[in-house]
Amino acid sequence: MSSDLSPLLSATFYEAGDDHRIELIHQRDRAARRRLVSLDLTLYDPEGKNLGAVPMDTHQEILDLGALVGTVAGAPRRAMVLLDARYDERIFPYRPHHYGFLHRRGSTTPGLYYAVNAVLGGVPDRIGATGLNNFETYIFLRRPLAERYAVLLGNPARFSTAEAQVTAYYATGRASETVALAPKAHVEVPLAAERAGERLQRVEIKALFRLASYVVGRRADAGELVLFDHLFSYHR
Repeated sequence: MSSDLSPLLSATFYEAGDDHRIELIHQRDRAARRRLVSLDLTLYDPEGKNLGAVPMDTHQEILDLGALVGTVAGAPRRAMVLLDARYDERIFPYRPHHYGFLHRRGSTTPGLYYAVNAVLGGVPDRIGATGLNNFETYIFLRRPLAERYAVLLGNPARFSTAEAQVTAYYATGRASETVALAPKAHVEVPLAAERAGERLQRVEIKALFRLASYVVGRRADAGELVLFDHLFSYHR
């Protein structure tokens, strides 16, 4: 019965020129036949336009996002990828996780491995909540990884506009920006690597519900990714 299945909505971002692959499930057990019951992949442009939906074969272990996006005529430089899965809790000891690998084609920069960001899909953590009750944060290494930093934000909701507060923290100061996203829209929000001579230390995102969010760092010369990591939720 479909009502007995558990949902898992995950999101990532694909950029033109990257070799970007997704492992559908971590830690398989062939004897127990652990696999997703169903999986639908949908692509969206920065304005939230649906670029196409692709039902996936759940026996397939690795998804090549470059090949999938390449089939879309006029695909933008960056697309948000939503992975809408269903699974049976009885055959999974814990919620399935997707893992990703990305690398700029032809680059000598090492590839990046990351855990694909799970999202709530437009449902507030508390029904009837009116405040910004979802908090995510990321702490940067003291040694800078790149010259250009940003957060990639996507709104997975079907109907609701999302508003997020993005705050960058430095040793003694901070800088905040409010970002509004239409349903399925996404944007890259730049973060200053320095402010008044102080290095970027932390970034925080506050929103009504959980967004698709990644911290990215880019080489100043070529713009290729050298950091791609999701933020961490916390309660206070």
